[in-house]
Amino acid sequence: MIKGLLKTAVMAGLFLSAQSAQAAIYNFTQTGFEGGGSITGSFTGTDLNNDGFIQGTTFIEGLAEINAFTVSWSGNSTIAAFSQSLSDLTHFSYDTAKNVLGDVFPEGIATNWFGQSGFQYLTGQGVNSFTAGYVGDAATGVYVETFGLVNVAAVPVPGAVWLFGSVLAGFLSLKRRQTYV
Repeated sequence: MIKGLLKTAVMAGLFLSAQSAQAAIYNFTQTGFEGGGSITGSFTGTDLNNDGFIQGTTFIEGLAEINAFTVSWSGNSTIAAFSQSLSDLTHFSYDTAKNVLGDVFPEGIATNWFGQSGFQYLTGQGVNSFTAGYVGDAATGVYVETFGLVNVAAVPVPGAVWLFGSVLAGFLSLKRRQTYV
């Protein structure tokens, strides 16, 4: 019976480890804008071509490693608060080896880049050719700027995976105990 449970646990472990190739979830923030205000957001993506970047753009067909994207501007006295989603994303590039976004080419985020109305969020070397970011109103041309980098943090693995590891360790110790009895 224990042997069957151990096989089941190992198979489940292999299945769960295969799921790690799925899209990773990241949260990001950017502060330091003129007049206050901050950017918060999240994205989900997978480095499908294994180049070390999670990228997505409307400029290059087939470059679609972003599954989900949201960004929110808290607002200040110059630019009203707004939120945007994946449908507003024009360009995105993140180096998976770091916890900041925008300090090297081609990194950056651009939403509503060529829009004639609505709001824009642009930041990073891949967008502005320098590390600054800005939030703007496309219709009026008014914008606020920051030189703060975008801080990125991966969302931790769910606790169920750690629980599974504990159960597997328990089965292994149970098997050892029965072997010695």
